[in-house]
Formats: sequence, structure tokens, C-alpha cells
Amino acid sequence: MTSEQIEFLKTLIETPTPTGSESAGALLLGRRIKAKTGLRPTIDLHGNLHAVLDVGAKTTVMIEGHGDEIGYIVSYIDDRGYVYLQALGGIVVPLTAAERLTILTKNGPVNGVVGARPPHLAKGEKVLPDDLRNLPCDIGASSKAEAEALVSVGDSAVVDSGFRPLAGTRVSGRGFDDRIGTFAMCEAFIRLATAAQKPSVNVHYVSSVCEEIGLVGGRLASYAVHPTIGISCDVGFAVAPTGDDIKVSGDQQLGKGAALAVGPIYHKGLLAHMRKTAADHQIAVQERAVPKGAGNNGWAMKMERGGTAVAQIAVPLRYMHSPVEVLDLKDVESVIELTTCAVQGLTDDFNLLPEQP
Repeated sequence: MTSEQIEFLKTLIETPTPTGSESAGALLLGRRIKAKTGLRPTIDLHGNLHAVLDVGAKTTVMIEGHGDEIGYIVSYIDDRGYVYLQALGGIVVPLTAAERLTILTKNGPVNGVVGARPPHLAKGEKVLPDDLRNLPCDIGASSKAEAEALVSVGDSAVVDSGFRPLAGTRVSGRGFDDRIGTFAMCEAFIRLATAAQKPSVNVHYVSSVCEEIGLVGGRLASYAVHPTIGISCDVGFAVAPTGDDIKVSGDQQLGKGAALAVGPIYHKGLLAHMRKTAADHQIAVQERAVPKGAGNNGWAMKMERGGTAVAQIAVPLRYMHSPVEVLDLKDVESVIELTTCAVQGLTDDFNLLPEQP
């Protein structure tokens, strides 16, 4: 990845895009595509970003990542000015304690902190509660009226944790799930749209909304686009080889390439094409077993309007759904390259049907 790509990624990751409030990220991605390709992306009424490269083919490939991150929504403000929150997506509740939050309001961002009870006062009780009702956000207000002048019920919030370079090509940040996936698909789309040899199939890029609360944007976009083939990019577990996690999640490691999903819902012919593409172009890949319908937009594409032939690519990620997610930029490049080359290798004649009787 180039320094320019990394700088854009940093900007994207530091832009709050909690579920239901993805517009700032969608604008960044859309404006990048417009500047790089000359194509004009659109944002639909649900908030999904669409960019289309139409080459007049019968086959349309939808490449997708979801643009939302986990976060919070303001649910109540008490008489002392404390702000109470509910989760948007899979929050690990105890991690909320002692965090700095940014609340997104109609008048701009408002800073807040979630206090942790001093251990001196805990007297053997939990220092870190596991219920958000016991973790109010302190925005500095001293009354309900003062707080309500700043924030409103329904405002969303994220942890104030930015992009941080680590050793080598590894980086940490909030919300790589799944802004890294939609970034990778965006970069693949730009490569396909600006290649000297255009692909032989139509390419439709989507940065979808509200994945974290039920694959909402992915389902709506898949129904509208009705692609022949879908390639969805999300994050996958990169776990330390200790305990039992590795026995369930598999041994995907940072720096060893994109992780292809293998399982009943993923199209075997398309998976074979991805494997061959990786081998032919010497692209590092790993594989992970997914035994059932997955909680990602590969499942959404698979199930809409008669179904789509789907492949799922994951960027290996440590500490998923925390403010300090860690990944390796080499794996992101692997995803971009694999997606680009795999789409370039598709034609209208690509046979998706199994052997017939």
C-alpha cells in the first residue's frame, strides 16, 4: 500500500461512522472514487454508497464492505446531566468504562467520558460493570437542562480512539470492522476502473450501512443490484494460538494474507476461481471454515432475490469489537489484489452451475 492510501485510510478510520450514521464515511469513499476514476458514485435513500463500472456485460459482480462501526445511542439524560447509552452492535460493555466518547449531535461533536468507579469505594464489588445502565457518560453538564442543550436522545456516539501505527506494517484503530473491508473493496474498484484493460464484467461497488444490527444495508443493496456474483469483504478472527479459540476460529494470522471463507453457503466454483487467481498471481491467502449462515453481508447477498454466487474474503483482525483492533496492511493489500485479479478473470461465460444430470 502507498503512503497516500494509508493516509486516506487513517482519515476514514478517524471519521466516526456508527451504525445509522455512516454518511461522513460514505462521502469520503465516494469522493475518492470520483477523483480517482471520474465516475460519479451515488448514495441511495438508505445511505448505501454505490459506484458502478458498466462495460455492457450480462454479468454483474457486486463487491462490498460495510461502512458502519459499532457504537452507542443516547437513550436517557438524568437530572444531574449524566447521559445514558445503549449499544449499537456488539459492544463489549466493560470496555466502555474509562473511555473517552464522541457524541455526534446536530450541532457537531460533543466530548464525553465514561467514568470508572474508584477501587477504594468498590469494597469487593465489580469495578467494571457489565451493564450500560451502570456506565453513564459524563459530558461535563451539571443539570438535565444543560446536558439537553448539548445532546439529544437518539444521538449516536463512538469511542474516541484513532489510527495508530505499530511495528512494521501493523496498525491499530477503532472500527476496522468493517471500514477496512469497505476501504479494500473501494481500492479494488478504483484499480478495476482505471486499468488499461477493463474487466469483462460489470462491477458494482457498495459500501453498505447498518450491518452491525442485522445486515440491513447489505440486504437492501443486494436486492436492488441483484448481482450475478458477490464478493463481500469483512474482518475475521486472528487469534493467539492458545486456549480453545483457535480450534473454532482456525489459525488465521496477521501478515499471511486474505482469509477466504470455505463452507456450505459459499460458491464452490467461485472459491476455486479465487484459489487459482491467488496461485497464478502469487497472492498470499489463508482459508477459514464457516460451517453455517454467517453474520456478514456475504449471507445477505446469498439470500436475496433467488440468490447470488458468493465469495467471502476476510482481513485477519485481532481484538475485534474493541477500541484497539489490530491488523496488518499486507493483508489489506492481499485483499485488494485478490479481488482485482479475480474480477479481471471473470467473463460472461464463467460457468456457475454444478454438473448437470
